[in-house]
Amino acid sequence: MNKFLKMAMVFLSFLAGVSIYAYTGNPIVSGLSMMSTSAGLQMLTGQYLEFPTGAFTVPLVGLKRKTQNPQLGGSKRLYVILTEDLLNEFVDYNLILSTGQFAGAIPLAPGKMAVEIEAWYDTLKWDGEMKTGGGFTQGVEFDVLGFDKDIAKAMALLYETPVNLIVQGNDNSLYYFGDKYIPFMFDAKITNPPKGTERKRVTFTAKNDGYSHPIVPLANTVTFAVQALS
Repeated sequence: MNKFLKMAMVFLSFLAGVSIYAYTGNPIVSGLSMMSTSAGLQMLTGQYLEFPTGAFTVPLVGLKRKTQNPQLGGSKRLYVILTEDLLNEFVDYNLILSTGQFAGAIPLAPGKMAVEIEAWYDTLKWDGEMKTGGGFTQGVEFDVLGFDKDIAKAMALLYETPVNLIVQGNDNSLYYFGDKYIPFMFDAKITNPPKGTERKRVTFTAKNDGYSHPIVPLANTVTFAVQALS
């Protein structure tokens, strides 16, 4: 009798987890519901179940080796979004844990658009880190050639201005950097080389840490309005 009762308890706990996952799509909440259902049934029946350690943790997902498809480095386009123009925070740890990407429309306020910056060829790059106990780090860097009134104005506009970024790779992949409440702010360094055979340039750098998720891949269904370059 006890054997069949325990089997029923396991089935009901599993059913609770599946139902919650179907409703929320959140594996963590699903696991917690299984645990709470199991605990309640054990208290109600006086029968106790033994589960292997870690039975309710989120399972690891394997990574298959990627071949054949182009995995080109380099980036070709950069879009800047003022964080004040974002209606809400739309990326979090649970989203990346469940889907690994964001798909949909970037939630910009009505009439607000991303602004494109044309970096000099092969200078736009980004990086990220995952640190135990410290979350994730994200960073973007690019150069523009010369130094004139337009670059000076851009520097003034970006000074201590919280922004989020979208970078398009040479393989057309899109990546999102920053959060509404953990934005980027750019530093810039002007370089006037000593030789006439070298070029003046300005290097813009933005980096931040303490993110709860890595750099966010954007699905090809993502949309966002872009202000046309004059």
